[in-house]
Amino acid sequence: MKKYVFLMLLLFTFASAFAGSPDRKERKQVALVLSGGGAKGLAHVGVIKILEEAGIPVDMVVGTSMGAIVGGLYAIGYNATQLNSLVRRQDWSSLLGDRIQREQISFFEREHAEKYVLTLPWSPNKEHRGLTGLIEGQNVYNLLTDLTAGYHDSLDFSKLPIPFACVAANIVDGSEVVLRSGNLVQAMRASMAIPAAFTSVRIDSLVLVDGGIVNNFPADVARAMGAEIVIGVDVQADLQKADGLETFKDVMGQLISLLCLNKFEQNKTLTDIYIKPDIHEYSAVSFKNEAIDTMINRGERAARAHWGELTGLREQLGIEERRLPVKAPAACPDSFYIRKLTLKGVSERNTKWLKRMIRIPENSRVAGSEIQNAVALLYGTRSFSDVSYRLTGGPEYELEITLNEGNPNRVNLGFRFDSEEIAAILLNSRIDLKALSGSRLELTARLSKNPYIRVDYSLENPWLRKFSLSYLFKYTDFSMHHRGDKINTVSNRYHLGELSVADVLFKKLKFQYGLRYEHFDYDPFLYKDAQQSADVRSEGFFSYFALAKLENFDRKYYPGKGVSFEASYSLYTKNFLQFGKTPFAAINGGFTGVISITNRFKFQPSVYGRVLVGNEIPYPYLNYVGGEMPGRYVTHQLPFAGIAYAELMSNTFLAASFQFRQRMGARHYLVFTGGYAMQDNSFFDVLGGQRIWGGGVGYSYVTSLGPIDARINLSDWSKKPEVYLNFGFYF
Repeated sequence: MKKYVFLMLLLFTFASAFAGSPDRKERKQVALVLSGGGAKGLAHVGVIKILEEAGIPVDMVVGTSMGAIVGGLYAIGYNATQLNSLVRRQDWSSLLGDRIQREQISFFEREHAEKYVLTLPWSPNKEHRGLTGLIEGQNVYNLLTDLTAGYHDSLDFSKLPIPFACVAANIVDGSEVVLRSGNLVQAMRASMAIPAAFTSVRIDSLVLVDGGIVNNFPADVARAMGAEIVIGVDVQADLQKADGLETFKDVMGQLISLLCLNKFEQNKTLTDIYIKPDIHEYSAVSFKNEAIDTMINRGERAARAHWGELTGLREQLGIEERRLPVKAPAACPDSFYIRKLTLKGVSERNTKWLKRMIRIPENSRVAGSEIQNAVALLYGTRSFSDVSYRLTGGPEYELEITLNEGNPNRVNLGFRFDSEEIAAILLNSRIDLKALSGSRLELTARLSKNPYIRVDYSLENPWLRKFSLSYLFKYTDFSMHHRGDKINTVSNRYHLGELSVADVLFKKLKFQYGLRYEHFDYDPFLYKDAQQSADVRSEGFFSYFALAKLENFDRKYYPGKGVSFEASYSLYTKNFLQFGKTPFAAINGGFTGVISITNRFKFQPSVYGRVLVGNEIPYPYLNYVGGEMPGRYVTHQLPFAGIAYAELMSNTFLAASFQFRQRMGARHYLVFTGGYAMQDNSFFDVLGGQRIWGGGVGYSYVTSLGPIDARINLSDWSKKPEVYLNFGFYF
């Protein structure tokens, strides 16, 4: 009897709980329609917050472009609070730029990175398609994959917690494509593929781009899905008058707005509650934190302006205020049990070592961050146009990572201007004869006052070992100074042949060893003082060398964390055995670290030096010191603050430097530098040798084309201030 009483009370409780909240099928169906608009689509988050506060049930979501992103996440369970937190914590410049963290790029790629301003793929193989947009969308795709864990199988979008659809355009025939099933991430990514900016998405025979060009405010799609009440949020830009079309940016914005007006007026008439946030001063690329805050707030304000209509709609639907539906937060697990790992798109041989590299164990629980890191490492090999993953099944998942081979060959262009050499252009062409563990041919040319051409052939595994055969020809014409005064001009033709083997440990530490032949062909020196002379002749040298290098900076320029260490030893001979009676040697070393005092203020200490061992060191291998950039004229040239140009120093030169760096804003830096050096011809007497101090102050601004630097330095060696200006990456 007690059991029946308990059952009756339970039923009565549930009946009371749902009294006044009609079932979805018993009331009118409400659709939320979210327009496209790039960054302006983040205002949708603010609107959703007010809809939740008003207790408006959303029975289906339809979106285009950014509206598809926000709508798709809302459809699988993300509430307004989660969406707000999500959009605020993103690094949008990295997300939208296919940028990879340096630690996830292979060591060999990292050594050559951040030199070029333009990289274009090319291939003689027609099977390798070129880029269909400037941005692959790798980071966007994988972020959406991370956020949609549990929804990676092929799905009927009407079966999501909230039925969902999004719009894309098929550029094959210009038709509108409504995506209501399939891969959810792929559908959202297709809907936001702005033509020429993002690469298109291929689904079967369709080539899909941003749906904004065919239907940017898809209220008609919502009606076709059965919506009886449509709440539409429009973040499109209004058309400008003639006096507002004065720049290229204005005209392009107007063109995009015109394309997005297709079907707009018709769809607006299908909307019951039309919400338009006032975000006219922002653009589709306004992803700065201040802009995001304002746009979300304005979305809230615009929706709250319709509060009377929203509460009226709630009453019309028969939902009592005291029983407002509460949208539970989406469950986004931070780990998964991986039953099986599959790599698609690579050979069985490559699959084995790639699995060892990413270290995702089967039949074990794996953190989501480990999966994200594995995908980034694979993409960081630069062997694939894109790398994506999906988790299928569950609760024991199969992790499937898809690697699409892209155009492995690259043409790279770099340039820089500075006050010492005026201008330089760097051209590079790379041909991968076989992706991953295959061979590579690379041709590099520098066009400047001191040009060079270099050819490298290598057999390599991106993360483990590299066998290299290289040739370099370089013409050098530069002025030698002494204590800041010019003494002569040095011109020579330099030939280098090198055979080496390099191994990488722990992805950060490189060991390299090999054999070099160097030949120096000098022109007669041009002396400022006719009484000066030097015993310099053209000759060649064989050398054996070994080096170790550790580097884990988070950025190459103005790093915020990490260390760099390098040590090398070279033994020079004339005939593989001796130079004169005995060979001579050179020992180089350096260490740099970054100490974070605050988030914006960094201390960067360094120690470095070069020691020559032996008698009668030939002129080309003497210690050259000066300038801002190591190795500018001579491979082993060392920089020092306050010594502006190349000068000859003693056989032992040891230096310590420090840099205090204050970041102002996101990209501006104020830099204070100091340096102290000791030199002597004997390493054992260097502590009693000659001292040099120097320092300077500078300002830098980091751009996508490289840093802009302005510095003024002074040392007790030259005793006169020196100004240095630079624009572009250092090479």
